[in-house]
Amino acid sequence: MFFKKYLFGDTAVYYVESPVEGHEGKTTIGLAMYPADVKIDPARLFCDGLVQVAFTGDDGLIDYTFGVTMRNREATLLKVEEQTADENGVVTRLSDGRGNFYTHTLVYSAATGVFELSVRYENRTGHMRTLEMLESFSLSGIAAARGDTVGMTLHRMTSAWSRECRPKSDTFAALGLDMSWARYGVKCERWGQVGSMPNRGWYPFAAIEDAAGGIVWGVQAEAPYSWQLEVYQEKETCAVSGGIGDYEFAHWRKNIHAGAAFETPKAFVRVLRGSLLDVQNALVAEAGRRLRVPASEASLPVLFNEYCTTWGCPSEENIRAILKAVRPFDLGYFVIDCGWYKPDDKGWCNATGDWKESRSLFPDGIKAVADAIRAEGMVPGIWFEFEVAGRDSQAFADEAMLLTRDRNVITSKNRRFFDLRKDAVRDYLSERMIDFLRANGFGYLKIDYNDTYGMGCDGAESPGEGGRQVAEESLVWLERIKAAVPGMVIENCSSGGSRIEPKRMGMVSMCSFSDAHECNEIPLVAANVSRVVPARQMQIWAVLRGSDTPSRTVYSLCAAMLGRICLSGDVLGLSAQKTALIREGLAFYGKVRHIVARGHIERIDCNVEYYRAPEGRQIYVRELGGERLVILHFLAGAAPLSLDFAGWRMEAAYTDLAYTFDGGVLSVPAPRDFTAGAFLLKKQA
Repeated sequence: MFFKKYLFGDTAVYYVESPVEGHEGKTTIGLAMYPADVKIDPARLFCDGLVQVAFTGDDGLIDYTFGVTMRNREATLLKVEEQTADENGVVTRLSDGRGNFYTHTLVYSAATGVFELSVRYENRTGHMRTLEMLESFSLSGIAAARGDTVGMTLHRMTSAWSRECRPKSDTFAALGLDMSWARYGVKCERWGQVGSMPNRGWYPFAAIEDAAGGIVWGVQAEAPYSWQLEVYQEKETCAVSGGIGDYEFAHWRKNIHAGAAFETPKAFVRVLRGSLLDVQNALVAEAGRRLRVPASEASLPVLFNEYCTTWGCPSEENIRAILKAVRPFDLGYFVIDCGWYKPDDKGWCNATGDWKESRSLFPDGIKAVADAIRAEGMVPGIWFEFEVAGRDSQAFADEAMLLTRDRNVITSKNRRFFDLRKDAVRDYLSERMIDFLRANGFGYLKIDYNDTYGMGCDGAESPGEGGRQVAEESLVWLERIKAAVPGMVIENCSSGGSRIEPKRMGMVSMCSFSDAHECNEIPLVAANVSRVVPARQMQIWAVLRGSDTPSRTVYSLCAAMLGRICLSGDVLGLSAQKTALIREGLAFYGKVRHIVARGHIERIDCNVEYYRAPEGRQIYVRELGGERLVILHFLAGAAPLSLDFAGWRMEAAYTDLAYTFDGGVLSVPAPRDFTAGAFLLKKQA
């Protein structure tokens, strides 16, 4: 029996050979992880395959699984050919003895305790093989302290437009994952997202919690296109796995020719004694550690985006007026949003695709406006939705450039989609986008994406593979932009946060993660997203309106302090009082932005059920060393609040709340509806 144990920090990693029930003499090699102090009996550690793979025509090893899961097909019957390990991780090479070879890679980050996992398949059979599933990771042998999954909880995050990354927790019993007397087949919960908006439905995160034992297994998966996660129950233990959406779930098949190889996206795993928030902090810290951003991003500059000022009709005239109005504020970026290209008689939304600046809106050329922004000490930015063509564009009719499915151009109401795999498309976008950015001196690019082509497209062996290829090409295009325009700051936007998955987020400076900017629920959405996305990447809009009360202005700015502040709205004709209030908020942010950039979440406490009619309050605490940023939002009908911060002193505050801080206790005795406050605390020596 193959059994290996490795210690990495506070985690024990086990590679285990286990028999396959009903298949005498057949075994699989599995992967299990536990906190290092948990005693494991190798004889009782049942694991299924660490490589979960399926080819066309594969038999199932377990009955009652077709239509439920593609895990544990006959292709998972593998033997270890070689395994090497050092302080950085473990590389395991496996094969089936018939020319199918796999490299399973586990890389350890000592800084965060997070493991990076991926699988590479090599076809040495001498003939083509067709993959129908190859998951990025599979972690099995998971059980509670009593030896089964009774009492365990699955934590996930639903993600709808303006409801991004909302936590959802279900017991195994509620999901029907608990074992019954009838032990035929398996129990499986499979979920994910189909299409090119991978965060519109679910976010690719899962955690399994054994509350009684104080252990949490957590994972985030790279998911630029259709993806799935699975929690699988067989015998008394369970497994969690996932990656590219498989043939049953997402119409994915891929031909691997003789001598060729295919590598999965990465997954990131953390196992620890602690809480769900501890796991999320670790995964976010690892994402932040890997992030590479331009030098201009070091101090988290505040942005201004003119969309909620001009509503898709920017012009040289109104932008020059806005530039004068925002001079009192310390801004780093000024972004010209959608509409700079629209014909005189058309709206911005359906005119995407031709990417020619409007000479009516910009009579002196858009470069003159970009130069004016730079003269004010800001980096000029511009909006593109480069992957689509709107109905009012000439590109909409150029079918040779567009995605098809079943030989029909994919049309979602008023949008069609460029086929980024084609040289003609790449040449077109090089001219209309990259040349434009360089010629006009833009240093900031907001990339939007406002629809999805769904299950996939033509041009590959399956719709799912076609869609995956196009999604990957969009990421290649980001690298092309960064190479062509060094130092370019890139913002990821997609109808709010519909594309904030880990791979794309690792390639950009920040994201616009929600379109609920002017809604009372924006601080709730922001707090949720910060569980899985580094706060330094979360662009949160404080939309200023002429009708705003001082309380509303503070409420909006405090919400934006959960991440990156982006100002917009009615800045023309701001009163001296409101200007001073905004300046005060930005000055406070200057004192805490290092906590936003490098701190971890100490506490999120929110008891809100209905976001559109939010009642109660939210407590958010972020900590870095001996400093804490405390942000409070009181919604409708909030009760008085007292928070004990014994051993801490108040350093600064931005609020219109009637509060006291006495003896380390922060008290708000009578909060008004929809009020907020931000507080900087320092630990006493």
